[in-house]
Amino acid sequence: MPHFTSHNHGGEVYALARRMRTTPDKFCDFSSNANIFAYSLTEKLVRDTPYAFVHYPDTKAGDLVEAIAAHETIEPERILPGNGGAELIWLTLQALAPRKVLFLGPIFSEYVTACHAYEIPYQIITPPAENDFICTPENLEALWETDADLVVLCTPNNPAAVTYDNIHSVLHMLRAPRVLIDNSYREFLYGTESYAENHLHSYQSMARPGVSLFTLHSFTKFFCCPGIRLGYLMGDRTQIARIEALRPAWTVSPFAQHMGRLFLEHIDAYRETLPALFNAVTSMGRELRRLDCMNPERIFEGPGFLCCGLAPRYNAPGVYKALLNRRLIIRNCDTIPGMPPGYIRMQARPEEDAATLLSALETVYIDNM
Repeated sequence: MPHFTSHNHGGEVYALARRMRTTPDKFCDFSSNANIFAYSLTEKLVRDTPYAFVHYPDTKAGDLVEAIAAHETIEPERILPGNGGAELIWLTLQALAPRKVLFLGPIFSEYVTACHAYEIPYQIITPPAENDFICTPENLEALWETDADLVVLCTPNNPAAVTYDNIHSVLHMLRAPRVLIDNSYREFLYGTESYAENHLHSYQSMARPGVSLFTLHSFTKFFCCPGIRLGYLMGDRTQIARIEALRPAWTVSPFAQHMGRLFLEHIDAYRETLPALFNAVTSMGRELRRLDCMNPERIFEGPGFLCCGLAPRYNAPGVYKALLNRRLIIRNCDTIPGMPPGYIRMQARPEEDAATLLSALETVYIDNM
C-alpha cells in the first residue's frame, strides 16, 4: 500500500494555537470547508438550545432518524446516524471487511487511515487535473477492470471540486459488489439539476444490478457546525443493520441529535445562504487567477471552497507555512490521498477575510523561497 501519514486534516486550529503559543481566535481558518455564511444562523440555534446532559443519549437516535428519513424520502431502517462522518467511515470498513478497496481520487484521508488500521489493501485512481479530475475513458476502463470488492468515491469531490456529470457512466463501469458514495457536499448542490441526481435513489437506478450502494452524509459542512459531530449513512436494511451492530452505544450525543433535527427544520433558511456563498467562491476565484503564485488554468471552484494549483516555482508546504506565520490557515493538499502535488484549498469566506488572504498571497513568494 502507498505510504500515508494518518490524520492529516485541516482545521487543526487548537493544536496550531498551542504550538504557536496563542489562542484559536487569533487565526483566520480557511482550511475548513464549512459554509461560513451560515455561521450566524447556526450560532443562534446553538445559543438558544440548552445542552441536554441529564439522560443517556437515545442509542437509536429515533427522532433524528425520522427527521432524516423525511428529508431523504427513505425508510428509517436504511439510515444509520453517527458521530460525524469519520465514525461511520471506520464502522463501514470494519463491518464490510473488504479484501481490497478502490478509491476514485482524490479522497478524504480518513478512508485511507482506516484502511491502514484494518490492514485493508487499497488503490487510488485519480483522473487527471487537466481533465478537471473527471474520469477519462482510460480511468473508466480501470474502474471496470479492478478486482476491488468495495469502491469509494466522493461527489461533489473534496478537494478536487468536481461534481461528476458522468456519474451514470462511472457507476455503470463498477462491477464491485459494494459502492460507497460520499455525499458530504450534496446539500450545496440544492437548486441545481445535480441535486436530485446525487441521491441514493438516483444512484440505484444507474448502478449495475446486484451492487449494494451506500451514501455518506455530514451535517458539518452545509450547516457550519464542525464541533457538533453528526453524520449519517444510508444503504439497504441488511447492510445498515450489520454496520450498526458494531457501533458502541451512545456515540451521538443528545445535543447533536437535537441540533440535527433543528438544522433540518431550518434547512430553507440555510439554503438562502447559498447565493452569497457562491458569489464569494466566484469572486475569490477571479482574484486568485491574477496572482503570480497561482496557475490560472488550475483554479477549481468547489461548492464552498476553491482548490488551487500553484505556479511551478511554488510548493504547497511552503505556501502553507508562509500563510500560517500570518495566522492564516489553508489546506495543504499534498497530504490528501490521490491528490497531485502543488495544490492548496481555501474556504470561501466574506470579502474582508478574502481580501486579507489575497493580500498575503500576493507577497507569499518571498516567504516560500
